[in-house]
Amino acid sequence: MMASTLRRKSQDALDRLWIRISVISVLSLIAIGVARVVRPILPDRIAETLGTDSLNDLLTIIASSMLAVVTFSLSVMVSVYRSSSSQWTPRVHRLMLEDRTTQNTLATFVGSYIFALAAIVLLRTSLFRGENDDDDPQVVLFFFTILVLVLIVVSIIRWILHLQRVGSLTDVTRRIESKATEELDGRLAPPCLGGNCLDPRSIPFDAVAVTAKQTGYVQAVYPQPIAHSADTHQIDVYLHVPIGHFVHRGQPLCLLSRAQTELSDCVRENVVIGDLRTFEQDPQFGLNVLSEVASKALSPGVNDPGTAIDVIGRIARVLESTHSETTGQHVDLPRLWVAPLGAAELLEGAYEPIARDGADAVEVQIALQQALRGLAEHSDETLSAAAEQTAERLIRRCEEVLESRDAERLREIESDDRRPKL
Repeated sequence: MMASTLRRKSQDALDRLWIRISVISVLSLIAIGVARVVRPILPDRIAETLGTDSLNDLLTIIASSMLAVVTFSLSVMVSVYRSSSSQWTPRVHRLMLEDRTTQNTLATFVGSYIFALAAIVLLRTSLFRGENDDDDPQVVLFFFTILVLVLIVVSIIRWILHLQRVGSLTDVTRRIESKATEELDGRLAPPCLGGNCLDPRSIPFDAVAVTAKQTGYVQAVYPQPIAHSADTHQIDVYLHVPIGHFVHRGQPLCLLSRAQTELSDCVRENVVIGDLRTFEQDPQFGLNVLSEVASKALSPGVNDPGTAIDVIGRIARVLESTHSETTGQHVDLPRLWVAPLGAAELLEGAYEPIARDGADAVEVQIALQQALRGLAEHSDETLSAAAEQTAERLIRRCEEVLESRDAERLREIESDDRRPKL
């Protein structure tokens, strides 16, 4: 279980651009060092086959061109990301920054620049020269330079193909849907982060609160270290504050069955609080961001109900993977109690804003009813009941806005046994 926490922390680190750039840059420097070590074991005929007279020219071309390419790529990246944020929703900016293709491309360009620059400098020194011509490491360095050139060409082709779709509406909504689905699946496997399902009525009346040291959003919870410390001290931990919730300094983060300073410090260290809400471990936020895209499309200045209908279907696909955390769960962390995800809350955060902003658009309301009626047939009883209640509530609200004929069309969807499946 500790390995999953380390894996998530490592993944969070790799999602940062500067770390990828640092890793590839270090690898490029290692390649230069390896050239000095590998040369003595290579046959002499390889040195005769590979000409190294043009090595300096190749390195100079790489160093000069990569600096310009990196500057151009950064300007394109910033322009695309700002455009996506202003057109669709500002909350998508952080998701766009985690784009793997863009990060790998920029890291490759910067790493190639550092490789060429370091090689040029070392070739001008005596440290990189062999004791004789047969021991000249320039042969291996020439081979590495060719590999770097191939890597640059491949990265440029991938970058050009990526720019054809990055930042478009389809690309943005697909990214959000994929991220929301990924985080929902991760949140439900294992259920309740591997702990017990928390019922507020089961919390002891004398439980001790662990308070937050700062104000912000609960961005992530690393349950394994908390559960390990709880097992050590034989204390139950009740995480009643859900991920994505906004807490103030001094408010309870969780409750303990009895006071313990070391465990309290462990909880504060592994319940991450920040100034922004993030997608990680928070599927509700992903659904909210999808809903924001639909609301923006329904604004009078855009007036694009087609986008809202597309988003309604995407939200339904995300919610299809929902299942109850309260039944049939396997508890890996018996000392930990976690509040389960609520199907009603997921539906409310996803569909209520769209229903409000598209109250007078009958085509949007029909799409909502079709999606909710499809979810009402879900195998999970909690989600099914929540979808039924949400559908009925939205119909009653729309009947006050829509014309009688359009309201009747919505009621026909409710009574139709041949409901469309999404």
